[in-house]
Amino acid sequence: MLRDYKLTLVSIVILVCVSGCTTIGYYHQSISGHLSLISKREPIDDIVNDSSRDEKLIKQLILAGELRTFASSDLKLPDNDSYRSYVQLDQPFVTWNVFAAPEFSVALKQWCFLIIGCVQYRGYFDEQDAERYADKLVEQGLDVYVAGVPAYSTLGWFDDPLLSTMIDRGEIVTASYIFHELAHQLFYVNDDTAFNEAFATAVEEIGVKRWLQQQQREDDLEKYQAWLLQKSIFFNFVKQGRDEFEKLYAMNLPEEDMRIAKNKNIENLRYGFKKLSESHHQLSRYSIWISGPLNNAQLGAIALYRELVPLFLQLFDVCERDFEKFYKKAEEISNLNVDKRIDALETTQSCP
Repeated sequence: MLRDYKLTLVSIVILVCVSGCTTIGYYHQSISGHLSLISKREPIDDIVNDSSRDEKLIKQLILAGELRTFASSDLKLPDNDSYRSYVQLDQPFVTWNVFAAPEFSVALKQWCFLIIGCVQYRGYFDEQDAERYADKLVEQGLDVYVAGVPAYSTLGWFDDPLLSTMIDRGEIVTASYIFHELAHQLFYVNDDTAFNEAFATAVEEIGVKRWLQQQQREDDLEKYQAWLLQKSIFFNFVKQGRDEFEKLYAMNLPEEDMRIAKNKNIENLRYGFKKLSESHHQLSRYSIWISGPLNNAQLGAIALYRELVPLFLQLFDVCERDFEKFYKKAEEISNLNVDKRIDALETTQSCP
């Protein structure tokens, strides 16, 4: 923990020296939010060995410990002190991400920061701060989408704690969060959010299936694979809708005509979802998402996490389903210029 505080203090000094006033305010909430979080950490071993603690929590943390061990031993993810401590949060999410896009474009706005480079969202530890910033962006004429986040990674700079928001949604979700966030610690590509998130999502999905296979839980594995299929169906549906928006914006219609056509596309997307969910009942879990603003920011946000996932799953097969080979090849591809990364993912035929 002392190491964490020293790094944080150094970060504050650097930020104050090089950042403008507005940026300093944002960095301050990020640093103070993380500091507040890690100050509440409890070693998981202490909790599970304390019979006075809540029995359900103890069982959840024992499971999380097993998943943490599996992540390093079987998935070859970093073996460090991340997710070996616990923080209880009295809220449904740890951070809230703000996404924004122009009124007539599905290209997400980027924000650039020290160390991590440019990303296509802006995260806040306080929901009201996120909403206030979102309101400012709306005043600028941007489409805006605010999404709660149950887990986040400091990319290996700190020993990330396990959060109550990561364990209160069931075992499969807990496994997904642990595997996904540890994958971010393997490597991080500046200025390419889609590459980073798709890689971590692929590791997460492969990892959960491997975990269920190891536990010989064939019924749960079948259910999980069916759930992944529904996720794929939903994403492909949304992607098709997003493509229609891109075609519309390329037409350069007068603004008022563009707005009318845009609203028509939104109506079509909602109607299309209603028809699709009649034949795929599991898609009902996306009803809240589809009832959102369905603007350019929301459509762009979902693409960040899903669009490249099939290519990483394909690469894993090319690498003979060997994690170490897969990670090495993925990192090798990440070092290419951004315009060559997707091509490499699509065309790689061997993984020495």
